[in-house]
Amino acid sequence: MQKITQQEIILSSFVEAQNLEKILLDKVREYGKQSVDNQKKALLKQIEIMIKNHKEDIQKAQKAMHISSLVKKNISQEPLDMLQDLLKNLVNIQAFYNETVVNITNPYVRQLFTQMRDDVMRFISILQMEIESLESKPSIPNNTVLNTPEMS
Repeated sequence: MQKITQQEIILSSFVEAQNLEKILLDKVREYGKQSVDNQKKALLKQIEIMIKNHKEDIQKAQKAMHISSLVKKNISQEPLDMLQDLLKNLVNIQAFYNETVVNITNPYVRQLFTQMRDDVMRFISILQMEIESLESKPSIPNNTVLNTPEMS
């Protein structure tokens, strides 16, 4: 698997922080609509201002550190890493469908999830063959390709 760089960790943390702040902002605004107490409204307004400041701070930090552009360059994964990452996700999805099919009694939904699981399993097999093919290739490119093994 590809090693995660510090820049990718930072960007991921920034994105997660922004998502959490947005959830909080949505709740603050919703509660603000329901609240009639001026003291609570003032408190919610202060929290809203804090969230906006956090958002600006994160954006400034991203720009100052040039994180987004650095990470985009680092994300160009090797084909093997990319396939292994996809395989991992497909295995997780397959596990989800396996568990769900056992728990659902509705025949239509059960059939749908079974078909989806089978589709995922098909791609798991294909990816495994591709990964094996890539792993068996020499890591150093060679100009001469031998069609048949040489006998000495």
